[in-house]
Amino acid sequence: MSKMHISKYTINILFLLVNFVLFAQEETHADSITKPTYYSIRVGLDISRPVIQLAQKEDLGFEITSDFRFSKSWYAALELGTESEPTAEDYITFHTKGSYAKIGANYNAYENWKGMNNEVFFGFRYGYSHFSTELQSYTIHTNGVYSDDLTVNPNTNYDNSSGHWGELQVGIKVEIINNLFLSSSFHFKKLISTTVLENFDTLYIPGFNTVMLNNNGIGFNYSVSYLIPLSL
Repeated sequence: MSKMHISKYTINILFLLVNFVLFAQEETHADSITKPTYYSIRVGLDISRPVIQLAQKEDLGFEITSDFRFSKSWYAALELGTESEPTAEDYITFHTKGSYAKIGANYNAYENWKGMNNEVFFGFRYGYSHFSTELQSYTIHTNGVYSDDLTVNPNTNYDNSSGHWGELQVGIKVEIINNLFLSSSFHFKKLISTTVLENFDTLYIPGFNTVMLNNNGIGFNYSVSYLIPLSL
């Protein structure tokens, strides 16, 4: 099963669960008054990567998520991760490995009832990645009547590459039991700069994902996290 199919099934299941939980909680607290809770730290793990890793038997890495609530609606956010991504396209195969960090903030637009800590959030991030790419093979089109396309296996390593990007996020976080959250988010990314390689374009950046047309990128995150209330 492809990553796209897995992600579609996961999205459908998660959003059905989220809608059910939100409906149940709003029914329960419909007569309550709002009372925000300030100051907390939350740490979590992206659970989509282990699912894809088990399904495809590939080493994909991991991502740790965290946020710190410092006002009624604002959270400082940080994500740290590593990736090992093999890519096989029609005329090129390569393998990218590296680590990344994203830092920014989220704004919660959801007005909770008393005792609820759910979020419908909008966020922004600055992302940085340090990575290496192994170019394994590529195919040269000869366009000749008497000759076939030529496949080259250079096995060339491009080390010490880096990338910088900006990122917009939209997502939801649902408290399924006391202080334990499930979350889902969609990310739109814009590449700011990356290392220029000799005879090879940067096609994949850990944390950014595939570099698409006009240096755009997309991503998603499904995570489980635990919240620790703070008294400041």
